Amino acid sequence: MSGYWLTPIQGNDPAVLSKERIRLSPEEGEALRRLAAEAHPRLLPSFKLAMLLGDDDDACGFGPPAEALRLDEDVDVALTGPLAVSHCGAAFLDRLPSPAEALALAAALPPVSHVRTLLGWWREGRQAMLLKEE
Repeated sequence: MSGYWLTPIQGNDPAVLSKERIRLSPEEGEALRRLAAEAHPRLLPSFKLAMLLGDDDDACGFGPPAEALRLDEDVDVALTGPLAVSHCGAAFLDRLPSPAEALALAAALPPVSHVRTLLGWWREGRQAMLLKEE
């Protein structure tokens, strides 16, 4: 099923996809992505879930299948070991805005439901992204 996962990130070595992630319909995800992009293009980047994992230095997405992440389970997911991040996934994570930067960029966002959630995560010192599931 396609859609998006609004995902808070804890730490960076390894990055941990927090269990607080939220499943969004394709319409909700696109609406949130557009809203964030209007505030600033880097505010809430999205990344294809299938490209996140991999152990091949020359290609992204050639590791375990995206289903291995089991984002629908209520557990934190550390991106290490068999769930190692691909090199393009690592580059994406490195470019996420810091929580302080995201809060500054989000100043003009309306306080709608998912925006309030994002603001809370950024205030707690976590980064956030949209993972696109196809």
